[in-house]
Amino acid sequence: MRRVRFAAVIGAKPCQVESEVRELEAAGIDLLHVEVMDGHFVPDLGVGPRFVAALRTTTELPIEVHLRIEQPDRYARAFVEAGADIVTVHLEARHDVQKTIDLIRSMGCRCGLALNPITLLEKAFKYLPHIHFLLCLTANPGSRQPLLPETLRKVAQAKAHREAGNLAYEIAVEGGVTRESLPSVVVHGTDRIILESRLLGEREEDPLRELRAAAEEANMGG
Repeated sequence: MRRVRFAAVIGAKPCQVESEVRELEAAGIDLLHVEVMDGHFVPDLGVGPRFVAALRTTTELPIEVHLRIEQPDRYARAFVEAGADIVTVHLEARHDVQKTIDLIRSMGCRCGLALNPITLLEKAFKYLPHIHFLLCLTANPGSRQPLLPETLRKVAQAKAHREAGNLAYEIAVEGGVTRESLPSVVVHGTDRIILESRLLGEREEDPLRELRAAAEEANMGG
């Protein structure tokens, strides 16, 4: 049975990042997820390579960097050099997608490709043999946006395409996942769920335990 992994978005409070990392490590999170935003590709602004470099000195957990920026080809190298283990770029950004994938991989870093909610999976078919991770955005940009149920069909399609083509990419999901929607997300075929801080901030002794249990139960049922 496959084990669904969990990543946590980190960096919303840079001044408290070390204590946040320690809490996530103690909780058993699998990866740390850093959102990089330029104020153009999405409205918000996010952290840069220096933050990733500082984070790298703080933890041995894998760090995945999600470049939600217009020209990821210009900045991917800096994030790899800063210590990212995974760099994910958007299909919809302004760049030569294959060249950016090749650049990231040539530096010994794992590469992900992200698709916005409205982007058809078919547009990414030719890149899927060359990536390690496919990130399906399941909510529109912005905090606390709800999961769009129709995006889960893309997750199921990505799983079927992977199996039919004997490909090896993992499928990740980000956006609007709640405790209630998590089982459906797992059943549709995701391998990794990127959690918003509010899901881990609820007052429980071990917030990840319930989420892992729900994922395992859904896995067995699906």
